[in-house]
Amino acid sequence: MKAVRHRNQASPDLLRLLDEFRRMVNVCIAIGVEENVSSLKTLSLKSYHRLNRDTLSYYRLCAISTATGILHNHQKAKKRNPQTASPYAKKLMLKTCYGFMIEGDLLRLPVKPRQYVHLKLNNHTQRTLSGLNVHSVTLTTDSLSISYSKEIVELKPEGYVGVDRNLDNVTAATTDGTVKNIRPVKSDQDQIDLPVCQQPVQEKRY
Repeated sequence: MKAVRHRNQASPDLLRLLDEFRRMVNVCIAIGVEENVSSLKTLSLKSYHRLNRDTLSYYRLCAISTATGILHNHQKAKKRNPQTASPYAKKLMLKTCYGFMIEGDLLRLPVKPRQYVHLKLNNHTQRTLSGLNVHSVTLTTDSLSISYSKEIVELKPEGYVGVDRNLDNVTAATTDGTVKNIRPVKSDQDQIDLPVCQQPVQEKRY
């Protein structure tokens, strides 16, 4: 997973959404600390109904997911130092895996039901994302980050090689039935055993 990032100044509507998202994250963190839970499922059950119902549902789910990551890190830190303070999200932010859409050189992001903001994508971002799978969007007051992935083409090997290394020889066998045995020789200069590929090779076929 990779991400492309560029500067973007948040509009007033977007700032309100970022502020509400941060508030929801902190509500979830407080519930997680109070109830001593950090799993996504448990935190969802305990906090979802306590989040602002006027906010789109997928933003509420992403706020819970963000809080879960923060709580996991807090638990690790608390094991090292029991006096670790409770976490709190300070920066305005928004992270979502749902609802957004790229339309040409614009990123369409919903702020309310059937109400959207459109963010201009620069040329570098457009070239980077062309033909790729976009997974999530992260916004701050002055930046936009879009994560993406490339499809990896699986290569089918023509065969496999197995290597068995011992103290006095190295044996390699392939799936086509070829077996090669490489015997080590002693170097006169270093007085250590070195495998030399130029040495006579025993070859067997089966």
